[in-house]
Amino acid sequence: MARLFGHHFLIELLLLALAVSFQLPNAIAETTIDRPCDTCLRIRVGLPHVVRGPAADMADNRFTEIQVPGGGFRGFDAHGDTRAIDGRRPSDMGGPERTVLRPGQPGTSDSCGQWLNHAELTGASVLGFIHDETACKYQVGQTHKSMSVATSADYGLTWNSLGQIITGTDAPAANRNTGEGDCTAVNGADSYYYAYCFRPRDGALIVARAPVSDPGPGNWWKFFQGKWAQPGLGGDATRLMAGSGVSSARWLTSGQVVLTGWVRGGLGVFLSSDHTTLAPLTEPLLAVDPGEWRRPAPSELIFYPVILDAGTGANQLSNSWMLVYAYIQPNEGGGQKYLVFRDVAVSVSKAPVSPQVGVLLARWNDAALHDRWSTTAAVPGNDVTYKLEAASGYLMTAAPSGERSVELEDCVSERPGHPDHLLAKRGFCEAHAYQRLRTAGWIFTAQKPGTQPLYQCYSDADHSHFAANQADCDGKGRMEALLGYDLVE
Repeated sequence: MARLFGHHFLIELLLLALAVSFQLPNAIAETTIDRPCDTCLRIRVGLPHVVRGPAADMADNRFTEIQVPGGGFRGFDAHGDTRAIDGRRPSDMGGPERTVLRPGQPGTSDSCGQWLNHAELTGASVLGFIHDETACKYQVGQTHKSMSVATSADYGLTWNSLGQIITGTDAPAANRNTGEGDCTAVNGADSYYYAYCFRPRDGALIVARAPVSDPGPGNWWKFFQGKWAQPGLGGDATRLMAGSGVSSARWLTSGQVVLTGWVRGGLGVFLSSDHTTLAPLTEPLLAVDPGEWRRPAPSELIFYPVILDAGTGANQLSNSWMLVYAYIQPNEGGGQKYLVFRDVAVSVSKAPVSPQVGVLLARWNDAALHDRWSTTAAVPGNDVTYKLEAASGYLMTAAPSGERSVELEDCVSERPGHPDHLLAKRGFCEAHAYQRLRTAGWIFTAQKPGTQPLYQCYSDADHSHFAANQADCDGKGRMEALLGYDLVE
């Protein structure tokens, strides 16, 4: 039976609602690094690009990719099976796909599917960390998760399974998600791989590790009560935090593990220096309203986020990151999933910075629709129907502490006979019969160094609202109101 979102998305969203160049992993330098203070990071989330979709049978895993001989890249998308996609750059993942992993035979641990969640290049070989499922009845919310490891000698086109490495303490059960899986793995540069996994029975993130020299079955140990003391196969594990929306990477600048996860207000970033203590940044990476998994719904959905390096596609990160996630627009169904890539620039100051996170406000123009859309969100049809017209600075992803600010929302109305997207102060849209799409971000109410005006504008010719940093609305309309002041960079 066709599934709306895939193997483990429903349980993750329910929990959310409730709440370096091409290098070998075993050659990653094991060095002592002076770690910057977590509040000294400055993060700017850049332009989103929709690279695949809309489709139902895609974007059901944490996207992963490797560099292949000749300078190209190979990414892996999954939906029960796993498909390989080749591109010239890490973000060039819109081309043809070919299936490289399929569901196993009835009664096996992967009878319902194999999802490649992380591919690790080790010389001319690839190590694959594969999420498996069995005993599935997705229509009633039932499946049983585990993890296996495989190798590939042809850069991910064919795979040789080595067997299971992580299983839970529970057995398959009717009408429930059981087992342990959804893991992403990272080389900790301390002679160990670390796999951060989701445990459905209590909605937990757990972690296991194995030596880089031999990460096969029987060599994985779970972190339990302060020690790496429980076997990966059937052992217990300590709950680190809520497990929804988690992926793992390692930041070369600090040597810390970087994890995504849900925080108050949206998609957050967690840093860890010891692989088990997770400290969230105080501001979300993206402001995201609570999502609804029953589609269509008025909310948007961002799921399966992963951070990769923008230059190498690996999860050993320079200061140029790449955020990749699955996406469904507000009011769209599960058959209209997209895959989104956006660059993330990270820098480190010698002292704490505020705000730490900014997200780019972009203005897109669809001349045929007479619609200018100023938004921080992904725009399906980007660079095809909607063309990028301007970058209008950065919005904050949370209200700044101790300073006056205003929350902006992204809205739309069809009353002109075509979409009229509007960026407005919170509350304006509902009062004026516009449909709210999302929280766009926050701006200051008063000008300060490093900020610029942001105006609400209107084109009488196109009957379309948009935002601009100039009082003349860049010569494309007339100014209606000063919204406030956003970040220049």
